[in-house]
Amino acid sequence: MRWVVKGRSVEFIMTGSFRDKRVICPSCGTDHISQSWNPVRLSGEKTVLWCADCGFGWQHPLPTPQDVRNYYEHLPPYILQGAQEKELGFSRRIHRINALRPGRGRLLDIGSGLGYFLKLAEKDGWDVLGVEPQEWSVKYSQEQLGLEICQGGVDDLDTVTESFDVVTLWDVWEHVHEPLTFIKTCTDLVAPGGLLVLSIPNASGWPARLFKGRWRYVMSTHLNYFTTSYVERVMQDQGFLVERTDHTLKLQSLIQGFGSVLPMEFDTERLLRLGRKGSIERGRPEQARSDGGLERSPLILRILGRIRRIVLELNLVRLPGSIGDLMDFYCRKR
Repeated sequence: MRWVVKGRSVEFIMTGSFRDKRVICPSCGTDHISQSWNPVRLSGEKTVLWCADCGFGWQHPLPTPQDVRNYYEHLPPYILQGAQEKELGFSRRIHRINALRPGRGRLLDIGSGLGYFLKLAEKDGWDVLGVEPQEWSVKYSQEQLGLEICQGGVDDLDTVTESFDVVTLWDVWEHVHEPLTFIKTCTDLVAPGGLLVLSIPNASGWPARLFKGRWRYVMSTHLNYFTTSYVERVMQDQGFLVERTDHTLKLQSLIQGFGSVLPMEFDTERLLRLGRKGSIERGRPEQARSDGGLERSPLILRILGRIRRIVLELNLVRLPGSIGDLMDFYCRKR
């Protein structure tokens, strides 16, 4: 049993359990904690806490902004063949954006990564701009794809408010400190009648409710956790109307979740990467596990690749209600 004093919070830890009456919610500032998840894949004395007042979830204790910057600065480059797995989902998203905003115009992608979404949007007639903190991603987008990318965060953009017809955030909001300040900055960039489009893991879906700390999307780089009702409330407060929500479920999430509760050790990372040879990140430990004898046969590799493509198609099937573990919001500024 011990007391740990950290700034504004006081933690009381006993026999591995977490009890805290003064931890402050990063979203609404209250100290009413409804529940905590024990993350099996986070190192140290980490937990995911949930606010009883606003429904926001967050990693506690949070890493410092410098810790996050150090992590991303040392990430190895992607093996670029992995782009094909993203293009199908991105092309469908562009089609949905066009249906809601058919006139084209200026599009900003925040956290643009290697630029695959922006390149597809540019080919579709959009005037595109990206902002991305990772230097090697910016260089690839500029040199290989010929895109205009600003290196840094959204605060580094030299642009006026309400200057974009569409602003997109693909798997970004869960990674940032001060999520409400960040989303306010993003919404300010959207022109009246324009769209803010964001994709985030769905903490109100049944995989998250079932697996909790074993859920696939509880990871060290995810600082924030969102439910459908929380996002809808924030968008309304920002003056946006949610016009479309797409819920999907990754089969990999189920495999990893159920694999984590088996009584024997089960290498789910290896299974999830079957058929993806040459498409993961160089320098990661998963690379070695994906190069086993099973994938050295060209015939087996083709079969696994075909199975993987089927799985990717299933991952993009739109589900009724908020039952999946990923969600896209298409929000129009009033």
